[in-house]
Amino acid sequence: MLSSEWKQTDLHHLIVGDRSDYMNSLMENQSSEHHAQLAQWLHRLVEILRSQGGSTWRDFVQTVSEKTAVIDLDGIQLRVRAHGGEQLQVKSEYPVALESVNFRSEAETLRDVIAGRLTLDAALVTDKLYLRGNLQDLLGIHQIVMGILADSAINPQLRHLWAEFDELWLRSPSLPPCLSLEHQRPSYGELIRRVPEDVLNIQVYPKEENLAG
Repeated sequence: MLSSEWKQTDLHHLIVGDRSDYMNSLMENQSSEHHAQLAQWLHRLVEILRSQGGSTWRDFVQTVSEKTAVIDLDGIQLRVRAHGGEQLQVKSEYPVALESVNFRSEAETLRDVIAGRLTLDAALVTDKLYLRGNLQDLLGIHQIVMGILADSAINPQLRHLWAEFDELWLRSPSLPPCLSLEHQRPSYGELIRRVPEDVLNIQVYPKEENLAG
């Protein structure tokens, strides 16, 4: 016959184990919902740009067609594949295996950029927004984002999408103050400032040619 002490210990482990399983299941369900919501918004954005047409859509197709990228928003990751040229089709997959991220940001940064409280360049320079890719891709993405922000002023579908994102997506417990635009001037030259001074002082002279016949 089992002792009372063993029964109590076993019951405690059972309750703790069930609670842990429940919390893990709850977190997985919430994560799945966030993945699905992010994927839905991404596909809606593509369709809005398609129906709008114009230079932003042309830039979008030219930059992303036949490309794959991993995006990370508040730790929620999606792998996005685009193909088809003018008949562009976009597919998103999750969960994402451990691999390099091409775009990473927090929702609050996106909210500030969309609302005009933070410039895109300032967000990139201060690492609030991370982009990885070759130079052509980065310039293309920059042009697309600037085009979308400009189009948002005259496209009610884009404004509705941003309002829905602002209302439904996760919010940080406390929001840091946002700097005024005059204090968001990007600071360039960070790479050269990280080079040691003794390396910068190295002088390289051209090799003297042998002028003798």
